[in-house]
Amino acid sequence: MRLIILNLVLLSSLFGIWLTQEQAVLSPPFKTASLGWKINYPFDDSYIIRGDGDKWKSWFRVDLLTDDTTLFLDDSTFNYKGDDLYVSDFIFSKNGNKILIKTDSKQIWRHSTEGTYYVYDRISEHLMPLTEDNSKLRNVKFSPDEKNIAFIKSDNNIYVFNIQTKRQKKLTTSGSETISNGHFGWLYEEELTGFDGYRWSPDSENIAYWEEDESKVPEYSLINDLGLYPKVTKIRYPKVGQTNPSLRIGVIRVKGAGKKWISGAFTNDDYLPWMEWVNNDRLGFTKMGRRQKKWDLFISNKANGSSHKILSESDPNGWVDNHGEIYFLKDGKVLWISENSKFKHIWISKHSGSKKWALTEGEWEVSKVVYINEKENVVYFIGNKESVFDQNLYSIRLDGTDLKLLTREAGFHNVEVTNSGKYFIDSYSSSKNPMKIALRELKTGKTIRVLKETDVQQYVKYEWSYPNITSFKSLDKSVDLYASIIFPPDFSKNKPYPVIIHGYGMPGTQLVWNKWGKTFDQYLAQQGYIVFSMDTRGMSGRGEDFKNYSYGDMAKYLAGDQIAGIKYLTSKKYVDKSRIGAWGWSGGGYFTCLMLTKNAEYFKAGVAIAPCTDFRLYDTAYTERSMGLLSENKKGYDSTNTLNWINKMKGKLLIMHGSEDDNVHSQHTTHFINKALRANKNVVWHQYPGRNHGIYGGGARKDLYNKMIEFFRENL
Repeated sequence: MRLIILNLVLLSSLFGIWLTQEQAVLSPPFKTASLGWKINYPFDDSYIIRGDGDKWKSWFRVDLLTDDTTLFLDDSTFNYKGDDLYVSDFIFSKNGNKILIKTDSKQIWRHSTEGTYYVYDRISEHLMPLTEDNSKLRNVKFSPDEKNIAFIKSDNNIYVFNIQTKRQKKLTTSGSETISNGHFGWLYEEELTGFDGYRWSPDSENIAYWEEDESKVPEYSLINDLGLYPKVTKIRYPKVGQTNPSLRIGVIRVKGAGKKWISGAFTNDDYLPWMEWVNNDRLGFTKMGRRQKKWDLFISNKANGSSHKILSESDPNGWVDNHGEIYFLKDGKVLWISENSKFKHIWISKHSGSKKWALTEGEWEVSKVVYINEKENVVYFIGNKESVFDQNLYSIRLDGTDLKLLTREAGFHNVEVTNSGKYFIDSYSSSKNPMKIALRELKTGKTIRVLKETDVQQYVKYEWSYPNITSFKSLDKSVDLYASIIFPPDFSKNKPYPVIIHGYGMPGTQLVWNKWGKTFDQYLAQQGYIVFSMDTRGMSGRGEDFKNYSYGDMAKYLAGDQIAGIKYLTSKKYVDKSRIGAWGWSGGGYFTCLMLTKNAEYFKAGVAIAPCTDFRLYDTAYTERSMGLLSENKKGYDSTNTLNWINKMKGKLLIMHGSEDDNVHSQHTTHFINKALRANKNVVWHQYPGRNHGIYGGGARKDLYNKMIEFFRENL
């Protein structure tokens, strides 16, 4: 194999420049179109950016329409008592007169952070700390009238700071090690709602918040032994079948701090995943059963706390998505994304729930609502009507007429509507065209100007191989399956190639898209591998019935349909069926372990990174969503468990895991290795000390990818 690789490298000089291992892993040589880290300016269609190089202390405003760049704040603005603050976040108040400055940001879990905060008044040009003890604050937000700032302190209580009086007030008192107000623990942050656990009322008079009690949730210990003595971090993490946190929703007055608990907004083991104010007097929230087969939307009265149900979504054959795509219109209607028609579409209901109807329809799906213009009765949304591989922007009137495609280029479009609601920033690519960023008119999709464009010639110089999307039948011939395939630059149909399958396959996800590919895939192709990925039954984009194939046993069709993909590949003379490998991260790590065990006869080698090996060890909300309860589906959990298939294993497997992975605990790898050793199977494993699920920092990423590359070279 090493001789083949050397020959390929020599041949590359005849065709063009090929990627080095360093470029593939750490420093790609390509400059991709990007607007960088930007902050929307609330007054017009412009954004704020940090200066480059020696101007890093200054901030500049960029006009989207003209690209004019002007100084917004000079280098002395964020100097406090002689110290230049390094700004890690920059938050405008609603009218833009005040700015929250975040420094000393530290990660809590995947999305949540804590930091030190200052307030800058643009009118008086005054900078001051937010409260006397302004460090380790979480979830800091201006009130809509910008008179107060709310935040969570380390005692897990909600506080408000009055900007004019400069006084701090404690609104809740129940906070403790196990009770959190206004900020969620691990489960809700990762799987359900995010870390933000409170909502300002539109008139700034009240705060609606979740109180979360994790006292009955079992603790999991993460151990860091890089110091003289091990450091133990305990996390409240409910594994499958264990007790969930209990929650309730309250409304508290900012003045006087009078509090009311909302009727029905309470759960001991089920979920309260979503909440928003309808107006100053009414609050909407959803309640979802632990099995996640149904959610109910309630409207509550702030004055007396009473609630009544107006909408329900259910799926007896699968699960309902907790997408949070629910919008209250000013005319009293509710708009949301529903699978009532077996495909995700926009639906509208009267506020009473007495009547509901579909706004969009057909065998395609809506994934996101991006903007609602109630004055013109138009809603703008992302959907895949043109192709299951594409993501485009559409508009439709609120009476269901005049459906328009606004992004006409085939490909994958990410859309951001500007402050005025007249334009949108469209960042898009396809498998044949790299990223381009354009400013477009919202009503028509007309391009106003190209903001950034990626030079395709830089990829041509490196012998970039464009992926092809192909299709084939499932083993039972009942459905068409789609896959992406990348061939080596010097590909010849007259010689056999090894294949590396990059997989994920978790329920309700999608891998095969019409968008620009990854540098690492190109490197593998240049090393002489065919790179393959496919979407199996149970994945998203093709309707509720297709998604629900994964319900109760996520391994069944993931394993079976991958065999259909392999048989499609091995029917080609240019595929060496004796050299097929797999790799993936997290759910993709599970995929790899499943391929090397349950589908063992087809695979010679695999690399699993941070794999979930037994879903009994994973969290409740994610797993039970598509697997049901363990007490009711032991057979399904047994089938999904890769440990139960180890005796079939034939190939060689490399597993790599971070020792402080809070998401997929390294326990998954420990259990797999222990079973593999007893079965005398060929497994190599490597642990990265002190690293989390992303395995970042201190050379870990470079080492991980280098190990993977060398492993495939030696074993495939």
